[in-house]
Amino acid sequence: MKLLLYILRQQKIWFTGTYNRLYYKITVLMFLMLVAGLSAWAQDPRLPPTNLGITNMQDGNAPGPGWYYMQFVQAYQSNNFKNSFGQTITDAPQVNSILAMQQLIFISKAKFLGGNLGYTTIVPLVKLSVTGSNGVMPTINPNPLGDVITGLLIQWSNKKLWGMNYSNRLELDLGIPTGAYQLGYDINPGAHIWRIFPHYTFTLSPTKNLSFSMRHHLTYYFDEIGTKAKPGITYNFNYSAEYSIAPGVTLEIAGYYLNQLLQDSYNGSTHYYQDTYHIKNTKERVFAVGPGIGYLSPTGLFIELKGMQETSAINRSEGFRTTLAVAYKLDK
Repeated sequence: MKLLLYILRQQKIWFTGTYNRLYYKITVLMFLMLVAGLSAWAQDPRLPPTNLGITNMQDGNAPGPGWYYMQFVQAYQSNNFKNSFGQTITDAPQVNSILAMQQLIFISKAKFLGGNLGYTTIVPLVKLSVTGSNGVMPTINPNPLGDVITGLLIQWSNKKLWGMNYSNRLELDLGIPTGAYQLGYDINPGAHIWRIFPHYTFTLSPTKNLSFSMRHHLTYYFDEIGTKAKPGITYNFNYSAEYSIAPGVTLEIAGYYLNQLLQDSYNGSTHYYQDTYHIKNTKERVFAVGPGIGYLSPTGLFIELKGMQETSAINRSEGFRTTLAVAYKLDK
């Protein structure tokens, strides 16, 4: 019992609601060590969160310069946990979450490279729970505050690409480790790591009713605070195919994909966990897809509701994600 508790604590599993990303990573090696009665003295770092399915419909569009407020509420239900071979690990605890995320965006009239300069700030709150374990349950930090994210952006609206309407945005964000984090807990709202991630977002409209939107992220992580462990660079994208069926009403097929490009490293070595603990693959991967519906009111209030089922997960949980997004232009 003490060994199991020690292993769970050593993994320092975290969740940060900033972009509603749950990364509950228990590798198959830890379970094999437990069965064999061996001691485990370290674990590779987990990925901090990123935007996986938070924003999809009309993501590249912005009505124009001004202040915008966005509210996201998302519920995540973990169904199982997959190892590095994509196989289900039985009796693994399932971490579920309810996220409330506030975002403030300002798009100025100042021009740069033909687009409008702006900035954004995101503050998340998250409620976590654990179910499904036959052993010792991991402890959860009750403080709901996640990491603040802030960044600069350039918005290009109402452009043309191959004769089709095209709006796009380039943004550079910084993840600041301001969220709640204590070593005494196995799961924390704060990631305890600095990260920087540029991303490019667009919405392409071939016809009046049909649109395609994508958001591409590339995330670089610094060392975990107080350690030499560092997650590998990740690439992920959100996508949606949207069709307007009535004035203000749009249906979508939407989802996301995450792929960790590089192995986790320690003290600069990307082979450390392979050589020291024989963890052949520390990379994470997941794909999700599902339906959604959006409504744009005559007053400019935008509401989106969607549900996405995850599949093809590696080294992470696999579950279902329901998201409600509300956006409103504060100044008219």
